[in-house]
Amino acid sequence: MARKAKQQDSTDDYLEELKRKFARAQDLCELARQDWNIDQDYYDGAQWTDDEIRALNARKQPALVFNHVKPAINSIIGIVERGKTDPKAWGRTPKDTDSAEVATDCLRYVADISRFQSIRSASLKDMLIQGVCCATVEIDQDKEIKINKARPEAFFYDPFSRSPEFEDARFLGLANWMDEADAIDAYPDKEKEISESINLSGMMPNDTYMDRPKDSWAWADSKTRRLFVIEMWHKHRGEWWHTVFVANAILVSEKSQYLDAKGRPACNLIAQSAYVDRDNRRYGQVRDMRGPQDAINKGRSKAVHLLNVAKLRVDPGVIDVDAVRAEYAKPDGIIEAREGQIEQLHGQELVPAHIELLRDAKAEMQRQSPTPGIVGRQSAGQSGRAILAEQQAGMTEQSPLLGRFEDWTLRVYRCVWSTIKQYWTDQQYIRVTDDENAPKYIMMNEPALQMDPNNPGHPVVGPDGKPVVDPNVPPRNSPAQMDVDIIIDSSPDVANLAEEQFQKLAELIQAGVPIPPDALIEASSLPKKRLILDKMEKAKEAQQGQPGPEQAAMQAETAKAQVQVQSKQTMAQIDAQAHAEQLQRQDQADESKAQRQAALEKQKFEYDMARLDAQARADVAKKAHDVEIERQRKMLDLEHGAQSKQIDFEFQTKAKEQDAAMAQEGETKKAEVQAKHHIPGMESMGKALDKMAEALKMISAPRKLVKDPVTGEKRVEIDTGKLN
Repeated sequence: MARKAKQQDSTDDYLEELKRKFARAQDLCELARQDWNIDQDYYDGAQWTDDEIRALNARKQPALVFNHVKPAINSIIGIVERGKTDPKAWGRTPKDTDSAEVATDCLRYVADISRFQSIRSASLKDMLIQGVCCATVEIDQDKEIKINKARPEAFFYDPFSRSPEFEDARFLGLANWMDEADAIDAYPDKEKEISESINLSGMMPNDTYMDRPKDSWAWADSKTRRLFVIEMWHKHRGEWWHTVFVANAILVSEKSQYLDAKGRPACNLIAQSAYVDRDNRRYGQVRDMRGPQDAINKGRSKAVHLLNVAKLRVDPGVIDVDAVRAEYAKPDGIIEAREGQIEQLHGQELVPAHIELLRDAKAEMQRQSPTPGIVGRQSAGQSGRAILAEQQAGMTEQSPLLGRFEDWTLRVYRCVWSTIKQYWTDQQYIRVTDDENAPKYIMMNEPALQMDPNNPGHPVVGPDGKPVVDPNVPPRNSPAQMDVDIIIDSSPDVANLAEEQFQKLAELIQAGVPIPPDALIEASSLPKKRLILDKMEKAKEAQQGQPGPEQAAMQAETAKAQVQVQSKQTMAQIDAQAHAEQLQRQDQADESKAQRQAALEKQKFEYDMARLDAQARADVAKKAHDVEIERQRKMLDLEHGAQSKQIDFEFQTKAKEQDAAMAQEGETKKAEVQAKHHIPGMESMGKALDKMAEALKMISAPRKLVKDPVTGEKRVEIDTGKLN
């Protein structure tokens, strides 16, 4: 019992110590935090105090606001957003070169799922206005690493810290208001302590830490059931501890579970300030803009007021002074008075002086803002290279501020990499989307398999049917074994320079310079030019594999001519076969004469074949020359004319030769028959004559040009419908 009481006393002392640290932070930093609220008001356009507005209303002077702060801050944010900033890992040894590429992909994966580019823009805005930005690197229950932005109004720090990076701070933290139900969901085992903290709260936070809207009090509000939850990272005996507590209880107290590059407990709350004054107060860029902004608003308000009012000297004899004032204020007012009773006094001679002061204030505001060269203003007629050079020169004025912000980004990435090495120990896939059209997937902690010596290239399969892991070989793509350095790979915005180069290429093409289309697209700023180039490459490959229109027509004409030659050769072979049969029959009557006749026919056949071949070659050459000029009609005319002339010539020649031969053979056969009275010989002669007549009939038969329904080729056939 005594030990439990002693432990409870120790816990209470520890809680009181934590509460004293927070109280010291909020008390000593309260003035700086109040200035943060004023800086935020200037950005939002609330640039007159309540007392100033009441004084202006009393003199009927307008409270004009011409906000130059917001465009200036937004311009700086735009400069950072236009520049490309990505994490990059470098191997510390030659063997870590491949590991560096995998580490880079891991960092970009975490940045993508956490939407870190959006967090960076919002954090830079906090740094420019309030003067501090902060974020936490945490891992959820699914072992997904998340980067979470923290609000400056919830951030507190060691007031004795002087470093802009809070490297010398002994504690940092976040103080947030939460609903009772949300707090119980986050810490279910502390439900009793949370409820008691709301009912028994006694400590009062300062105005800048109050709940929004400001209708609550102390560390809790029993009406709305909301309480003040403080999350603190503090050093204890040289190590970082993480503690979450409320007014009357500690919810979490443990050594930080996040380790740094050397394996020591680290603070995973990464904070950065823009500037630090001599009293350790943090402030941003807006602080220096408040003076010029007040001069602009008050100078213009005073000038407008002087132009709209006038001073009058009224004779004591004027009865109603208020009526005179009212009529004089009207643009068409009428005043009844004698000459000299009402006189206007000079009061607008100060207007030019106020306008001059206003001009000086605007010039000072422009000096505090990014130069026109940085944001691309006043660049009409300038080349892209000149604009880029002017932007680089103008960035020199903002380099201290942007350099600190880039250092904060680097520290966040290094904290992410330490968390990856610590918690990514299981197999998992990550997706890398460097190329929007071809995302790649990387297996982390891929185990090495035990290979089968009897079956090269295949792993050993265990009894459960799964490959056996080799315990002697470390897993592939293991972050815990990667030794790399993390840097920030930044590149300036070169859009103007690239656009200028594209315009030059377009002008060269118009001038007749043969520039390939893919080179022009590569130099353009099209959003999906890689996809367009791939389609162009595929179309080019497909076009190279197909013949052009003229080549296809030439090939078709050549094929048709070859078919025609083959058809003529076939007809010639048929004629030769008929002649051979005729010679064979004639050999039975007169062998010597048949031999002479066969020799004559063979010579004639060779001559005809040579002539047909020469004519076919001439036809092919002529048709190839006239393929684009009515080739179909001329082809049909040539085919029909050649066939008709050939058939008529062959028929007439053969008819004459056969008539002469038959007449001579008839006389000879008749004499031989009469001499020998051999009737069977006459019968065979009659059959031979009948076959010869049939062959002649086929030769002289009319032809027609038909088209093959399958192949589409044209050929010549006998018109059987016109045979007698």
